[in-house]
Amino acid sequence: MNDFLPPTLRDLVMNWHQWFTGKILVWGTLYQVVVIAVLLLLAFPLAAWLRRWVVIPRLRQHVPDESSLFTFERKFARVAGPFLATLLLGLAYIVAQKSELSRQLILVVFELTLAWVVIRLLTEFLFGEYWAKFVALIVWTVVALDLAQFLHPIIEVLDGVGLSLEGQRLTPWLIIKAGVLLALFFALANKLITFFEGRVKQSEHLRPTVQVLLVKISKTILYALALLIALDSVGIDFQYLLVFSGAVGLGLGLGLQKVVSNLVSGYILLMDNSIRPGDVIELEGVYGWIESLNARYISMITRDGTAYLVPNEQFMSNMVINWSFSEKGLRLKIPVGISYASDVRRAMELMVEVAQKFPRVLQTPPPAARLMRFGDSSVDLELRAWIRDPQRGVVNIKSDIQLGIWDAFHANGIEFPFPQQDLHLKTAPEFTVKLGEEPGAKV
Repeated sequence: MNDFLPPTLRDLVMNWHQWFTGKILVWGTLYQVVVIAVLLLLAFPLAAWLRRWVVIPRLRQHVPDESSLFTFERKFARVAGPFLATLLLGLAYIVAQKSELSRQLILVVFELTLAWVVIRLLTEFLFGEYWAKFVALIVWTVVALDLAQFLHPIIEVLDGVGLSLEGQRLTPWLIIKAGVLLALFFALANKLITFFEGRVKQSEHLRPTVQVLLVKISKTILYALALLIALDSVGIDFQYLLVFSGAVGLGLGLGLQKVVSNLVSGYILLMDNSIRPGDVIELEGVYGWIESLNARYISMITRDGTAYLVPNEQFMSNMVINWSFSEKGLRLKIPVGISYASDVRRAMELMVEVAQKFPRVLQTPPPAARLMRFGDSSVDLELRAWIRDPQRGVVNIKSDIQLGIWDAFHANGIEFPFPQQDLHLKTAPEFTVKLGEEPGAKV
């Protein structure tokens, strides 16, 4: 058949045939291909069996929440197969190395599956799906450079160029390592904070302000530890950070005063327990309830759904009306006017009876009606009632009570007043007008 091929193509086929028979169809390569295929075919079914019959049943005994269990099972399923394949390939490489057998192909597949595992672990447990493509690109690039034997020369070049600052040498490779480690440790710290925050919020023995304070303290400590561990891992001496901290202090004094003030104010508000999540407040004429306490601001939601992000400093320097600060709740004052012709005592009884019909109105202390004053056109009364849930609204319960009073007064003949004035006319005194002749006039 080679006689029918052009000479150039015939030489290419012969060279490929010689390479395939000399490199591939040899014992050292064939046994590696068989070992790799067997281990890969064994790893994924074995991982599925372990996940279904060993890992998940044990987790069900300690994680009763089905949603959390489902989320972990989904993430574990994506990592278990590649992880077990990498583990088996690593063992096969060690056995081949001890037996002095060919192992180059096993090493290549091992590095590929290890990169697969690293990508799955980072995207599933640390960075999430949003960063999946970026993380995968970086990991596969590093693996490709290592397989092509370009990684170590590139590292040597990046580490060979640097700048010395009083004994501390800064190189591009050092900066890259520090950036990667900072990203990893900060992502890990963020996951630990999320886990700790969930545990703290589930505790029924801690006040909401204490819960938020613990979460903030944990964030500060974990992020600081992540920064220190990452810098220490790349060999940066902490003594040289004093210069940087001095520059940061100067920057804080010049341009970050408000930021620092809001941070400090946030901690003070949490420690003095004056503002709590769920409190109903009024600040500079804006009424709403506290949704969350954050490091720099407090989120306040109004009844119409508008979210106000108020800096913490505003709660320290301005007067804040906290309607739910007291354990007794909030007292409503509803003014009611009736005509002078109505029965005042009956009107007061009806006002109390109407208030007692609403479940939101507390029975202890009970609602009460008071006669406040005798007005120009009405007898001014006032209904006083307590509620414990002002976060559900104050205007709405006032409106409902006033509608109930309206119906009760009309049903019992109690009249509402209207402005009126009495006009009294007095009789004018009689007087006489005489018409006389002018002096000097001719008749």
